[in-house]
Formats: sequence, C-alpha cells, structure tokens
Amino acid sequence: MNLVVAADDRTGAFETAAAIADRGGGAVRLVAWPTQPTHDTQPAVIDLGSRHLSADEARGRAASVTDSDIAAHKIDSTLRGNWASELNGRHAATGRPVLLIPALPVFGRTCVEGIVLEHGRPVHEGNAGADARRPVTSSRPRDLLQSAGCREVVELADSNAVGQWLSDPRGFAIADADTDAVIAAIVGRWWQRSDVLLAGTSAVIGLAAGRSGDGNPCQGRATGPVLVVCGSLHPVARAQIADARSRGGAHVFVVSPDHADTVADHDSVGMAKELALRASALLRSGGFGALVVIGGDTAAAIVDGADVTVHGSVAPGTALATVDGIDVPVITRAGGFGARDALTELLWSTLQ
Repeated sequence: MNLVVAADDRTGAFETAAAIADRGGGAVRLVAWPTQPTHDTQPAVIDLGSRHLSADEARGRAASVTDSDIAAHKIDSTLRGNWASELNGRHAATGRPVLLIPALPVFGRTCVEGIVLEHGRPVHEGNAGADARRPVTSSRPRDLLQSAGCREVVELADSNAVGQWLSDPRGFAIADADTDAVIAAIVGRWWQRSDVLLAGTSAVIGLAAGRSGDGNPCQGRATGPVLVVCGSLHPVARAQIADARSRGGAHVFVVSPDHADTVADHDSVGMAKELALRASALLRSGGFGALVVIGGDTAAAIVDGADVTVHGSVAPGTALATVDGIDVPVITRAGGFGARDALTELLWSTLQ
C-alpha cells in the first residue's frame, strides 16, 4: 500500500521522510505543494508550506492532499503552526477519523494527561515552542483542535484506550505517549485500522511506513569543509551555532541576524531568500563537502522547487538528502532540536 504524508514546513518534511527511510521505506521522494505525489507503492512526503499561512489557507492546502491507502500527517513536536486546522481539513475532505500522537521522546517531548511537555515542562511555557513569527499559545492539543473547529475530540490515556477508540473511531483522538515503546504499541494497534488518518511527530510517522528496519541512522560523510546555513531564530539553534563556531576549523557559517522580538512574515521570507543567495554563491565557488541547513524557511528557500530524495537520518531529527542542482549532500534539521553541542557533534564527529 502507498503512504502519503503531509508536513507543514520543509525541515519537518525532510525529517519525516528520513524517519520513513530509516524504517526500511527506501529512498523517499519529497515534493512541495501544490505538486502532489504520484500514486504508486513508494512512500512520499509533501511539504504544504503552511506553517505561517492563515488557518483557512493551511486548511485548504491540507484538504487538497491526494488521499492514499495509508494517510498520515506530520505535526510539529512543540505544536507550532496550523496543524489543528490542517487535520480538520483532511478529516473533512476524506471522512477519515484522526488519531494524533504528539510525542517525540528522543528530544524529551512527551504527551502526559493530554498535555505536551518538553522535559516535563509544558511546551508553550519555554523555549521548546518558541517561534519568532507565531509563538505557541497552548500545550493541550485538544484545546487547539477545538479552537480550529474540530468536533468529537477525546483524550486517550494508554494503548488500551486507543484500542477501544479504534474499535469504533470517530472524530479526533489524542493519545498520551512518553516513550518510543508506547508509541510503537499505539501505532501497532493503528495498523489494524489504517483507514484512520495517523497524525504525529516524525517518530510516529516513521512507524507508519512499516515494521521493518531498526531505526538506525544512515551513514553520512563530508569530503571537505561543511557549509552551515542557519536562518532559524530559535534560541536552541543560536546556541548551537555559537558552540560550533567556538571550535574554529574550516567549516563556514552563514547565519541570519539575531532578533530579540517577533519577526514579520515578509521579513522572515526575505531573510531566507538572502541566505539562499549567499549559500548558492558559496557552493558555486566549490570546495565544500556538504551543506547543513537549519530552519524550515531557509531550507525551502535553498531547495526551492528542485527534485529531492531523502535517504535517511544521520542523527536524530537530522535528514540526509540529495537535491537536484546541488552537488553536495544536503543535511537538514529544525532549529529547536538537540543540546547545545548537537551541531558541533554533527560537524566534527558524524560527518567526519
């Protein structure tokens, strides 16, 4: 059966495609809306580019996604974006009930008693849900779904409750999960009712691709210095850039200016395009062994409409891809992922 997954931004789409590949899904094609994946047996991910659209625009894009044998929807692990409206749109367009598992344990993000936490703290209260364009306002998915017009929203405390709901699924269900094993158990139950739209983080969607594979990262090596392009304003991303720069070495960093407050949409898009132009000029000069891109807007601007094939993860939340028109491997990650030394580890250990 074919699997089509929708995601709301480019790094999320890369991350999800990598998780599918890690589980034995093979190379995964990534397309950008309004392109629709072809109807075949290969899994594909579509980037809706809807993270910072209006709720109505995001809902419309999600509703336009071609239905498939197995349907899934990747949401941000800190609840950023219009995912609630998007799920409402896909539910209305297909009639599929929706099972949401909003947990990414590898980064300490769990769902307990209906609340999404990062290391025990509600995501909207700290840096986890930080977004310079549209900050997260609630850590309870049920509230966000109901605000988006979703009806019949229930919270499920464990896999047994999930099993009962799946016996007669209606509306929207949100499942607690605090470990990868719990996620696997819930997705295992969902496999018996794969007519239900599965929604969640990349950890959830990777399991939807099948039960083969062991989830191990793929191998990535750079044959020269790495060009790092960061447009994310997330505090985690900025700390990682500072840590990696402190190591010195031959790697080159292209980083957007710091901003203390929120950033208007047009300013963010302009910054991403400027970074893409600078990165393109540097890549044409040659000598780089890989390109690392941090931030969804930046990844979208750099990749633009090129053909993309994602091969797997080189580290948690970090995708390895080949992009038509870019002669070096492309590695992408979201701005809010990992510890302060995660980028340093990537550059000086994983890619060397």
